[in-house]
Amino acid sequence: MEQMNSLTQKEAQRRLLLAYKDGNIGEFAEFLVCPLLNPIEQRDERNRRKIHPLLVIGIVLVLLAAGTLIFFSF
Repeated sequence: MEQMNSLTQKEAQRRLLLAYKDGNIGEFAEFLVCPLLNPIEQRDERNRRKIHPLLVIGIVLVLLAAGTLIFFSF
Protein backbone atom coordinates (compact mmCIF):
# COMPACT_ATOMS: atom_id res chain seq x y z
CA MET A 1 0.00 0.00 0.00
CA GLU A 2 1.35 3.42 -0.95
CA GLN A 3 1.85 5.94 1.79
CA MET A 4 0.29 9.29 0.96
CA ASN A 5 2.45 12.32 1.55
CA SER A 6 0.30 14.71 3.56
CA LEU A 7 1.20 18.13 4.82
CA THR A 8 0.75 18.66 8.54
CA GLN A 9 -0.21 21.98 10.06
CA LYS A 10 3.23 22.40 11.67
CA GLU A 11 4.98 21.68 8.38
CA ALA A 12 2.75 24.15 6.55
CA GLN A 13 3.47 26.85 9.13
CA ARG A 14 7.20 26.15 8.89
CA ARG A 15 7.12 26.44 5.10
CA LEU A 16 5.12 29.67 5.20
CA LEU A 17 7.52 31.19 7.71
CA LEU A 18 10.44 30.27 5.48
CA ALA A 19 8.67 31.67 2.42
CA TYR A 20 7.91 35.01 4.06
CA LYS A 21 11.10 35.22 6.12
CA ASP A 22 12.72 37.73 3.77
CA GLY A 23 9.53 39.79 3.53
CA ASN A 24 10.69 42.73 5.62
CA ILE A 25 8.21 45.40 4.70
CA GLY A 26 10.00 48.67 5.23
CA GLU A 27 8.01 51.23 3.30
CA PHE A 28 4.30 51.96 3.34
CA ALA A 29 4.02 51.53 -0.43
CA GLU A 30 5.50 48.02 -0.18
CA PHE A 31 2.98 47.24 2.56
CA LEU A 32 0.10 48.22 0.26
CA VAL A 33 1.45 46.26 -2.71
CA CYS A 34 2.29 43.10 -0.71
CA PRO A 35 -1.18 41.43 -0.96
CA LEU A 36 -1.14 41.86 -4.75
CA LEU A 37 2.02 39.83 -5.15
CA ASN A 38 2.01 36.14 -5.85
CA PRO A 39 2.45 34.48 -2.42
CA ILE A 40 3.83 31.24 -3.85
CA GLU A 41 6.36 32.50 -6.38
CA GLN A 42 7.35 35.91 -5.10
CA ARG A 43 10.59 36.23 -7.09
CA ASP A 44 11.56 35.37 -10.64
CA GLU A 45 14.98 34.24 -11.88
CA ARG A 46 16.21 37.85 -11.92
CA ASN A 47 15.05 38.29 -8.30
CA ARG A 48 12.25 40.66 -9.30
CA ARG A 49 8.86 40.44 -7.63
CA LYS A 50 6.12 38.66 -9.57
CA ILE A 51 2.67 40.21 -9.84
CA HIS A 52 -0.37 38.13 -8.99
CA PRO A 53 -2.12 36.83 -12.14
CA LEU A 54 -5.51 38.13 -10.99
CA LEU A 55 -4.08 41.64 -10.81
CA VAL A 56 -2.88 41.35 -14.41
CA ILE A 57 -6.31 40.14 -15.55
CA GLY A 58 -7.98 42.96 -13.61
CA ILE A 59 -5.77 45.58 -15.24
CA VAL A 60 -6.48 44.16 -18.71
CA LEU A 61 -10.24 44.18 -18.06
CA VAL A 62 -10.15 47.77 -16.79
CA LEU A 63 -8.20 48.86 -19.87
CA LEU A 64 -10.67 47.08 -22.16
CA ALA A 65 -13.62 48.70 -20.39
CA ALA A 66 -12.01 52.14 -20.56
CA GLY A 67 -11.19 51.65 -24.25
CA THR A 68 -14.75 50.56 -24.99
CA LEU A 69 -16.17 53.53 -23.10
CA ILE A 70 -13.94 55.96 -24.97
CA PHE A 71 -14.64 54.32 -28.35
CA PHE A 72 -18.44 54.47 -27.99
CA SER A 73 -18.44 57.95 -26.42
CA PHE A 74 -17.14 59.70 -29.52
